[in-house]
Parts: sequence; structure tokens; C-alpha cells
Amino acid sequence: MNIEDVLKQIPEIPVFLSVEEMDESTMALQKQYPKLVSVDQVGESEKHHPIYRMRIGKGKKKALIFGCPHPNEPIGSMMLEHFAHILCENEELREQLDTTFHIIKCVDPDGLKLNEGWLKGPFTYYNYASHFFRPAGPKQVEWTFPFHYKKYRFDDALPETKAIMNVIDEVKPDFMYSLHNSSFGGVYWYVSKERKEIVDRLENAAKRVDLPLSLGEPEVPFAKVYRQAVYELPQSAASYDFYEANLDKDPSEVMSGGGCSADYLDTKGKDAWTLVCEMPYFYCPDSNDLSLCENLTRREAIVKGYEIKEPLMVKLKELYAKLEPYADPKSSCMIALKERVEDKQDFKDAQFALMDANPQEYDVPCTVASRFDSFYGAPWYTLIAFGMVISAAKETLASLCDEAGKQEMDNVIQEAKSFCKAGCDHIEKEVPCEPIPIRKLVSVQMESALLALGMNERSDS
Repeated sequence: MNIEDVLKQIPEIPVFLSVEEMDESTMALQKQYPKLVSVDQVGESEKHHPIYRMRIGKGKKKALIFGCPHPNEPIGSMMLEHFAHILCENEELREQLDTTFHIIKCVDPDGLKLNEGWLKGPFTYYNYASHFFRPAGPKQVEWTFPFHYKKYRFDDALPETKAIMNVIDEVKPDFMYSLHNSSFGGVYWYVSKERKEIVDRLENAAKRVDLPLSLGEPEVPFAKVYRQAVYELPQSAASYDFYEANLDKDPSEVMSGGGCSADYLDTKGKDAWTLVCEMPYFYCPDSNDLSLCENLTRREAIVKGYEIKEPLMVKLKELYAKLEPYADPKSSCMIALKERVEDKQDFKDAQFALMDANPQEYDVPCTVASRFDSFYGAPWYTLIAFGMVISAAKETLASLCDEAGKQEMDNVIQEAKSFCKAGCDHIEKEVPCEPIPIRKLVSVQMESALLALGMNERSDS
């Protein structure tokens, strides 16, 4: 069996599953294959939803793969949904991979429930943005592992994070795959170590299904590039060092949250390898275009991107100020919004300092891909925060008895919807909305896993 044989078994996938649907499917698979699949509860969410782990196979290698490390990122959950079935149905594949798989489909069930408004479609910019939820940094499962570095300490792991820690402690995996995804742009990967035999083949997973690579601005400016669209995983120590080198303040005053899952795995003293595969919901071919723009440098594009974001931030702060007197400050959306509107611009200041120190990299002609990331990608990630304004206002409206307060919340909802819709319409004029079939997205993440586990792209027979 080769990679293409495996990927052919992925069916068409019309929508994303809810938490309850995934749990039901997990139990059904265990019932169907009782000798192959075991299921146990490794933790529970803050709101007491069980977090289940599936074990499949009895190979020598040990793999931990988990979905929804951020709750707006369910592509990986769908990959695991179908990968689990494929593993059970193919003895030859299990023998070839020689791996014991520890699978958690969704590590943030509470957060995924807050994204349910877009999971079943329609898959448009506006429907996604207006129903979007992503927690504040110190409430993100992927970024709340215990972390001690120089002057910074973080030990406040979330219940969901502890569930992953429990499995890492027990399994000590050789391979860990944290299944993230972006929403806008192209495909790219993070790896904890450069293993060329794997890194050099990853882009084939995107090419197979005709998806563009993300060749513009990296997600973090200090990311080490191994090859196009493949970066060194930006762990927390690298973030600390970035701020320390580019700001005149203690990084401990800037950082929030903890380490990532790879940081924690590193403490186990094992030569393990971590992979992250990021891809968008929407097809954006400009993300792959390395042709040069006329009369625009890379620095100018980045600066312009911040300028485009500014009116979005002004409006976000305005609506948050209207919410604050009425909303529950402990609600997940309000905590996330508070972090966003109180952004002290440290990341921006550090990036500008980095550009000043490296003019040879930034005072150069801008590529179309970099312009796309700065002009459309960066503002998009501010625009989608208005979905949390809408959710917070709806939640608050339902709890109010005061007519004046109800009217204020209704006004906030309408303002946020109108502003969000206008922003989405503006982007769609420049980047027509073309949702990517979920099957293609699942294929990229599944092939990346198979490559990481050493599977051949062609049959040996």
C-alpha cells in the first residue's frame, strides 16, 4: 500500500462534525472494532465535557495526534475521524506504519461548541467571521503548558492541556502531530527539527490536491525557514528571545500564557519529532505567487498592513466599550476580546525593530504573496474578532431584563454584523471567496502524517 492508495479512501466530506457527533463516532468505531480500538477518558474540559483518547494499533513507534488545539481549527478533527476508520479497515497499512496511535479528535470541546455557527456552512467569509471564536492566549489549550525560561514562568495549565500532558507522560511519543489550521492563505508546515527526508517531501501533499503554498510573510517574523513553506516550530523560548532582542523591556512583561505541546514534550528528554500542518478554509492563489510588485518594498507592505488593520481595531475597541457595562467579564468571548483590545503593540514594535536591524531582508521588492499576507491576511485576522462581539452581545442580550440594556446590545449586534459584512465584502472583491473542499484539506494533513511516519509515496511492488 502506498500513500495514494490511502488517500483514495477519504470520502467526500460536506461539513464539519460537532463535538457530540465526533464522540458518537468514536464510540461506534470502538464497538465495530473492539479488538483494534480502545477508548478511554484522559481528562475533561473546563465545562466538564469528557476528552476521549483512542488507541489503534500495536506498533513499535508511538504517535500522539490531536485535533482542535485551537477551537476554530477543526480540519484536523476531520482528518482523525477518517484516518481512524482507514487504519481499522487496513491491516496492511497498520503493519506498514508499525505505529501505536494515540488519537484525541478534539482537545477543546467547549471552544468548538462556540464555533458551531459555521461548522455546517455556508462556507463564506462572512458566515465564518460572524460565528468565529478563539480564546485569549492564557485560555488556549496549545499555549498553556508549563513553561520556565529565563525570567518567565507559567504553571497554570488548563484542564484540557492537562489531558494532553497526561497522555505525553504516559506514552512518551516518538511523533506528535498537533493539528492546526489557518483560515486564509496557503499551506505551510512547522517542524521541531529539520529532517530533510521528511521536510523535502511535505509540499507534495499540497501539490497532490492543487492547493497553493503559503510563500508570503511567515506567521512570526523570527521563524527559521527550512525550505519554502516549511519552518522551524516557533516554541516559547524563541518568542522570549525575539522580544528580548527587539524590545527595551523585560519579555516577561510582554508574554502571556505558557509553552506549547512541543515545549512540554521536550521536557521528557526524548528525541521526538513534532509536526504542525497549517492550511486555509479558503483558496487564495496569491499566497503562492513570488512575482515582484512594482514600487512596493516588503517593509512598505508590512507597514501598510498595520495601517489597514488600525480602523478595524478602533471599531473593535468601540464595540467592546459598549459591551463592557453589560456583559459577563468571565465569559469566554469577553476574555478573548479584552485581550485583543488591550494589545500593547509589543509584537508590532518588535517587528519594526527587527526590520530596522535587517534592511537587507525588508527593503527589497515585495512579492505578490507577501503583499497578500499584509494587505488581506493580516486585516482578516482582526476582522474575524467581530464574530466574538456578536456572540458576546447575543449572550448578554439573553440575560438582560433592562430594556435600555437590551436595546444597546441589539445595536451592538447590528453594528458588528454590518461592519463585519462590509469588511468581508471588501476582501471578496479582491480575493473572490472559494471554499476549499474539506476532503482536500484532510488529504494534506493525512499525507503529511504518512510522510512523517516514513511511508512511501509509491508502491514497492
